[in-house]
Formats: sequence, C-alpha cells, structure tokens
Amino acid sequence: MLNHSNTFIHMAVNAIGGALLGLFTGLILGIIISLILGLIPTIKGYDDFQNLALFLGMGFGSLIGAILGGFVGLKK
Repeated sequence: MLNHSNTFIHMAVNAIGGALLGLFTGLILGIIISLILGLIPTIKGYDDFQNLALFLGMGFGSLIGAILGGFVGLKK
C-alpha cells in the first residue's frame, strides 16, 4: 500500500489507521452498551451513563488502536 523506505512513515500511517478503526469500533461498542443500558430504565441518570459509554468507548478504542497500529508499523 505504501512504498516508502522511512519506517516512521509506516508507523505513523498504521497508528492513524488503527486510531480511526478504534474510534469506529469504540462507537459501535458504545452504542451496544447504550442499548443494553436502555433495557434497564430504572437507573437514575441514564443519559449520563449513555454519554459516558459512548465517550469512553470511542476514547479508549482510539488510544488502543493507535498504540497497536504503531506497534504493527514498527514491526514491519
């Protein structure tokens, strides 16, 4: 895909790709968690839990995706 001899470029491209993949995966997992929380309407502050699940899912997904993508880029 990328024919460049600089290993930093490979690492950066893989880290950005991993972060974007983690962002979308975290969004999907956050939506699933929100739907599960929607089945239990007796929780006070449901909206807060729903927003927190989306935010943390996307944030941690991006962080882990960027770290693992960077490791893959360094390994290649």
